[in-house]
Amino acid sequence: MNDINYKAVDTRKIVDYLESCPGNIPVENIIRFSGADRLRVYPALFELEQSGFIEIVEREELGAPLAVRRRRDASTSLSMTEGVK
Repeated sequence: MNDINYKAVDTRKIVDYLESCPGNIPVENIIRFSGADRLRVYPALFELEQSGFIEIVEREELGAPLAVRRRRDASTSLSMTEGVK
């Protein structure tokens, strides 16, 4: 049986989208245009922030990210997306 890690696939889609967009990126655009499952976007963004790949530039009142940007010193070799093309 072929086990697919959808979390890693969606995280890779988000990373690819972030790398294609310069500057601040609204989370709504990530949800609409990255191709990732919308229910996996916020958890993936949390993990990407914790790993240092992105920084949150704007948050809602309760803390959910509204806009993010890729950190200038971020590496594209993320362990959570290794093996996913």
